[in-house]
Amino acid sequence: MSYQTVVELKSLAQRKPTKFTVGDTDVVLIRDDERVQAFQAKCPHAGAPLEQGAVCGDKLICPWHKAVFQLQDGQMCEPLALANLKRYPVRIEQGKVLVSPQAMSPASAPSAQDETPVCVILGSGAAGSAAIWTLRDAGFSGHIVLIERESAAPYDRTALSKFVPSGKMAIEDVPKLLKQDVLGTVERIQGDVEQLKALEQTLILKGGQQVKFDQLLIASGSVPQALDIPGKDLNGVHLLRSLNQADELLKEVDKTEQLVIIGNSFIGMEMAGSLRNRDVDVTVIARHPLPFAQQFGEEIGRHFYDLHRSNGVKFVEGDPVALEGEGKVNAVRLKSGKKVDASLVLFGTGVVPATTFIHDLPLEEDGSLLTDSQLRVADNIWVAGDIASYPSVQGPQRIEHYRVAHQQGRIAALNMLGKQILYDRVPFFWTAHYGTRYEYLGHAEEWDDYRLLGSLQNKQFIAFYCQEGMIAAVCSAGLYTLTAALVQEMQQPMTLAQGIALYEAYSAA
Repeated sequence: MSYQTVVELKSLAQRKPTKFTVGDTDVVLIRDDERVQAFQAKCPHAGAPLEQGAVCGDKLICPWHKAVFQLQDGQMCEPLALANLKRYPVRIEQGKVLVSPQAMSPASAPSAQDETPVCVILGSGAAGSAAIWTLRDAGFSGHIVLIERESAAPYDRTALSKFVPSGKMAIEDVPKLLKQDVLGTVERIQGDVEQLKALEQTLILKGGQQVKFDQLLIASGSVPQALDIPGKDLNGVHLLRSLNQADELLKEVDKTEQLVIIGNSFIGMEMAGSLRNRDVDVTVIARHPLPFAQQFGEEIGRHFYDLHRSNGVKFVEGDPVALEGEGKVNAVRLKSGKKVDASLVLFGTGVVPATTFIHDLPLEEDGSLLTDSQLRVADNIWVAGDIASYPSVQGPQRIEHYRVAHQQGRIAALNMLGKQILYDRVPFFWTAHYGTRYEYLGHAEEWDDYRLLGSLQNKQFIAFYCQEGMIAAVCSAGLYTLTAALVQEMQQPMTLAQGIALYEAYSAA
């Protein structure tokens, strides 16, 4: 094994990831007292530069999407990455740090269980894929059956509104969530589930096929909803959830070079911004003129409104009551009587949990399933992702975030293995607009104090949303190392003063 001298130990900052090149290999070194660890320089999820990550306690957090890795061995302990970090051998000799560019062999998985039950994963989105990876990474050698309606799955749905519409990513290049070395160990069944028989531990598929399970994770996700108005079934009217839906929509956009989006949801506004990057004519119709004002407040909502308008998005305030056209849509009629010309329409008006096949478990009013603190809904049945309402200190919550689905899928899988882990993670999501990634940590449906630091105009800011002096949520842009630290620090209650002090510390670094 060939070691190369990289740096003097005394010049390596404590607990700060620092990038070096060893031969042809980029690594990050992390010093903790007299010990140094070397890991791959880019996050295995999306290639984020880990030298911009945060070291908190015994964890390294990715700056972009907040994957969390153990400093001891590089093991992934919170998604988005469904992979462990590569480690490189390190020696310290005569005050110098030497690193080998040959990665260490992955740690051996735990011994297989004596029994090998059948684990069925229903849905291969973020939650289902995280569960499959976790089961195998934790050493489960039993039979895993994946039931999925889409032949192309599992893939990263976030690319369908962020990168594919802008032309930055071809639709055939949308990233897969699982590598073949994991997916190849799983039995895959393509089909729609028509009924769950919980007591009989059986799923019945369309066509009559029955799938028995010893343990089941329901990760069926959500279904986009069109407004229930006349004309919603006209040609040229679209929803966006799947790869096929995105492909069909974008082929029509290429012909019309125009799109009317009903609803200023995150999906709708990401699509608007992405298409404006290609100079497509975009009009957004919404009841409330300011995007995301409910989540981020009026000031930041105004920022997004002005940002999109300055990039050419047209806004129309109003309630659509009908889509008009003979066979194909040609206009949206509003409650006021106004008509908006539209040769192509996308509904960005929310989703509902995909739970219509469930009849013998109690559903919440919104169609979700209420879990216990370990994401269990019945003996041998767990739930994760958009369909899961889970207990929190604020009461039951259901949060439709991509990373939340990943986290829940991972924790549900560990609990299927008997780990008895509570789901209590700080929610996190990001949204991308015109080359800037905005981040949101925590969850605040209301707040009694709001503090904005930094510059909205320069797209480098942090906003704190507080309840009774404690931080409930954070919205931010351009401060990705800080938010990587916050996603860990907010696991414990934080005062506004503590949040401001952390902001000042990272700003001064």
